[in-house]
Order: sequence, then structure tokens, then C-alpha cells
Amino acid sequence: MVNRLLQNNDLSYIRNESIKAMPDTVSIQRQTSVADGQGGFTTSWSNAYQNVAARVIPSGGSESIDAGRQDLQADAMLTVAYDQSVEQTDRVVHSSGTYEVRFVEDGKSWSTAKRCQMRRL
Repeated sequence: MVNRLLQNNDLSYIRNESIKAMPDTVSIQRQTSVADGQGGFTTSWSNAYQNVAARVIPSGGSESIDAGRQDLQADAMLTVAYDQSVEQTDRVVHSSGTYEVRFVEDGKSWSTAKRCQMRRL
């Protein structure tokens, strides 16, 4: 019986080709804590990865009114290479704005890309 499943070279080819479908560039930021000199810490963000090939696609959002002020929160889907490090605590900076990562879809068999749900700050 012939094995009809993907071979390693097939999967490598698909992964390399999928990068061509990622026309955007993003920076992935990680949160760091810096001592404030008074026994506490200040939170800051620094670029963990820059010029990451990606695709950012709007995926809806929500609207709320608080104290007479309308607040719109845009959602987006981020797609990056299957082996790109992205954590649920990260931020993503794209030309359309800065987003917080809300969920990372990871750990699938034969993964060719990693997808993340994001919300614009």
C-alpha cells in the first residue's frame, strides 16, 4: 500500500510557499517590567521580533457606549509562519495600529501557518 500522507519535503514546500501569501510586515512586542527605583515596577513593551512577514485581516469588532462616549474595538486575524514565536501576552504593531494578542491557534498537525486573534488597542 502506498503512503498517501504528506512527506517532510512536501510539508516544507507548503510552509515555504505560504510565506508568499503574507504581504504585511509586523513587529511583535513583549512586555517587560523595569524597576522604578522606589521598590515597584513599571511595565513597558519592547520589540521581540521585527519585520515579521504576516497577513493582518480585519475580522469584526465590537461597540460600546460608556458615560456617553462611543468606543469601537476592532478585531483582526494575524497569520504568521508556523514556527514564529507569538504569545497570548504579546502585542503586534502593524501599519493599521497596535493590537493585543487574545488567542494563539497553535499545535496542529502539519501546521503551515500560525493564526492569532487580536484586538486593536
